[in-house]
Amino acid sequence: KESAIEAEVKAARERAVVPLEVRMKQFRELLEDKKISAFSTWEKELHKIVFDPRYLLLTSKERKQVFDKYVRERAEEERKEKKAKAKERKEAFRAMCEEKNVSARTSWSEFSREVAKDERFKAIDKRSEREGLFSEYQSEIKKRDREEKEEKRKIQKKDFKDLLKETE
Repeated sequence: KESAIEAEVKAARERAVVPLEVRMKQFRELLEDKKISAFSTWEKELHKIVFDPRYLLLTSKERKQVFDKYVRERAEEERKEKKAKAKERKEAFRAMCEEKNVSARTSWSEFSREVAKDERFKAIDKRSEREGLFSEYQSEIKKRDREEKEEKRKIQKKDFKDLLKETE
């Protein structure tokens, strides 16, 4: 108990000398060092940090504020990372579809059998999501094919009209 009191007195002296920003930065580093979860609570994480000397650098109110801010920021970072990884997996899946020359006529069962061992295929966890990405890719191909046909038809029509004008 005496060592706890001594630690508190020492920390109080340090708080008087070290600027608040520096102390907050050190406390934040403590949270990072102890790998505090972004989706946890103060109560659940307290046991990990309470015996570290940096814990006492701030008052209890300041500690809680820094913790709350840290958790919010980490949660946002983790969400962004997760979103980026999902986008990366989807792009890899699309690239695989292109490599395998998926057409409007390619069947899902044929495609899934052919690429079942491909890491890009396995990277998409849910079967329904894989199938959805495959269908989405096929839809884009169908749309592109339609647009190309329409453009070709317009050119042919224009050429035919030009030909008719020449023969008049």
